[in-house]
Amino acid sequence: MKKLLSILSFILLSSGISAQEVTTAADTSSASGTLVKSGNFKCDSAETYVNKNDKKKADKFYKAAIKDYKKAIKLDPNSYAANYRMGLVLTKTKDYKEAVIHFDKAISIDAEKGDTFRERGVAQAGLKKDSLAMKDFNTAIDKNYNDYEAYFHRAVIKAKGRSKQGALEDFTYAIESKPDYQEAYLKRGQIYLTNIKDYVLALNDFNKLIELNPENIEAYFLRGQTNYHGGAFKNADKDLSRYLDMEPNNLEALITRGACRINAANYSGAVRDLDEALKLDPKNVIALMNRGTAKGAMKNYTGALEDLDMAIKLKFDYSPAYVNRALVKYANHDKKGSCKDLEKADALNNEKAAELLQQYCNNERK
Repeated sequence: MKKLLSILSFILLSSGISAQEVTTAADTSSASGTLVKSGNFKCDSAETYVNKNDKKKADKFYKAAIKDYKKAIKLDPNSYAANYRMGLVLTKTKDYKEAVIHFDKAISIDAEKGDTFRERGVAQAGLKKDSLAMKDFNTAIDKNYNDYEAYFHRAVIKAKGRSKQGALEDFTYAIESKPDYQEAYLKRGQIYLTNIKDYVLALNDFNKLIELNPENIEAYFLRGQTNYHGGAFKNADKDLSRYLDMEPNNLEALITRGACRINAANYSGAVRDLDEALKLDPKNVIALMNRGTAKGAMKNYTGALEDLDMAIKLKFDYSPAYVNRALVKYANHDKKGSCKDLEKADALNNEKAAELLQQYCNNERK
């Protein structure tokens, strides 16, 4: 045994490292790993509070995690785990510049892990360096064709530009790799709703999102908007009511539900919604126009004209307001004033105005 120890000592000394230094190096590596694990635990705790919308407690745990990762990196600067995890938590706290530095270091240590490129891409996107982010997401996907998060983040950048179809393809790839990916259904549905205007496909995505998470309030708002644009006013009213129960001061939801109720001939309900909308934004042109339209349908012509006059005063080139005021004036036996408004709307290239002029105002224009 003594002979073995003397040989071991000789080997260590001949390589220029003492037995004590070897022990210290091992302890340092172990200590670094322990700190990384401690930081990971604190990050998990922070995420718990994020999910509970308790930002103050979440920030406290994130700061504690950063402290642990800093110590780990000081002990072992070439720790991939410490640098990668530090990058993640810095991204969570929106310190994107420092996050990129740590992801750079992690990649210099191990360039084979696609996750690191993806997460650096997220940080680059946070810095609004979309071209650099795209390169990282492309690399992440090259390294792992099933990286649904990389597809998702790449789609978000594509959606910001002109490549809406490319964004749809990437969101679809993300969903194929992770069929319960709620955020991907939400984002893809928004493109179908807002940009493509394919309300059937949008509805499919929002239905799936609600199936996956019946408590997702935003999904009810978006499905309500989709149903409204698709002409399913009763369903839209139901979805928007569910949303407004939780978010009673959402201007867009109030205006859209008011419009649903006008289309469903529930004029008093529409006026109530638009009253609430105008409390939030007294100069909202659409709310004023729609309330004026609802009042006109209730034969409150004075109130209707007051609202429509105000809408036109606020936005003199808004042709739908002239058309709606024309219809109220016509119902109130002011044919001359009605035709004058339709002529103004026609001059603003409103297609409906041209049709109504021909229908109601031929004699007035001769």
